[in-house]
Amino acid sequence: MFRRSRTQKVKQGALNVSELALQLAQDRRFRKRLLSAVEHSAAAKRRVRRRQGLGEAVQRLLSDRALESELRRARSDLQQAYARFDAKRSSHRLRRLAVLAGVASAAAVPVVRKRLARASASAPTKLEDMTKDELDARAQAEEIPGRSTMSKEQLVDALRAKS
Repeated sequence: MFRRSRTQKVKQGALNVSELALQLAQDRRFRKRLLSAVEHSAAAKRRVRRRQGLGEAVQRLLSDRALESELRRARSDLQQAYARFDAKRSSHRLRRLAVLAGVASAAAVPVVRKRLARASASAPTKLEDMTKDELDARAQAEEIPGRSTMSKEQLVDALRAKS
């Protein structure tokens, strides 16, 4: 139920390969190294055709140092390109996780605000000890009309009358 089916795994693998192929196609350095390796391989193949016999052909290919170094460079470039691709994919995962965390925290803000309002409303404080701004905020929460024109004493009286 929670595991992916074989078809889904194959589809995901094909998607990853196609993304990698696209990035490799856009990587100039990788293309240059790969073309160089292919050219050296073709040259080695031509040299091998001149001689007869499989043993001689294998020995000729094994002794071709230029081909070996080009193939090593091509393999190294391929590994680096794949590492860049993998790093990019990881950064996308982190970005998605950060966005998800931001959305979750934004959804939690109203709940936290309500809890703080309830806690501050239930806290036993003397109205006389509060500032005019705090009294005005509490009067706004209680929806007392005309609060903006009231003095501190009038706000205290209105809040006492409301509760």
